Amino acid sequence: MNNHVRYHVTVGAVTLDVEIDAEGILVDGDRILATGPELAGSNVYSFLVDGASHTVLAERGASGVWDLQLRGQRHRVEVMDERTKVMRNTNSAAPDLQGPLPVRAPMPGLVVKVEVQEGDLVEAGRGLLVVEAMKMENSLTAPVGGRIGAIHVVAGQTVEKDEILIDLVPPDQESD
Repeated sequence: MNNHVRYHVTVGAVTLDVEIDAEGILVDGDRILATGPELAGSNVYSFLVDGASHTVLAERGASGVWDLQLRGQRHRVEVMDERTKVMRNTNSAAPDLQGPLPVRAPMPGLVVKVEVQEGDLVEAGRGLLVVEAMKMENSLTAPVGGRIGAIHVVAGQTVEKDEILIDLVPPDQESD
């Protein structure tokens, strides 16, 4: 069984590739020695990293965001697995098209929540809807600013890969 997991961890302006496998942890290709379980019933983790002891208070927020406290300093960290990164990249590339820009399902899943209504004005990066796939919730965002055209799905609906979920009309393509 392959227990290899890859994450993209962003702290401030820095993004690190973190891979966890049977041999340990790689951070940007460098192997580190890290051991230490969660203290039972708490959000406190005690780690031994390359011989130095670290205690971290980790509080999970929404959509892969974590608040970490380490040595009296608070850090906001975004953790994204490989699948979520692919989904974000799929929905953030704005093709050069005329007409509404379709926001498509990156994989089969269940629409958990629609966060906009037809006619809403949205900025690039605004959450449009949440799709659950493989037991993980993924927020699909507006690849460009514009107005919400047609919404083709409702919460609770199952969708297929590449199904059009929402039509987004960029401002330069709106008709008067």
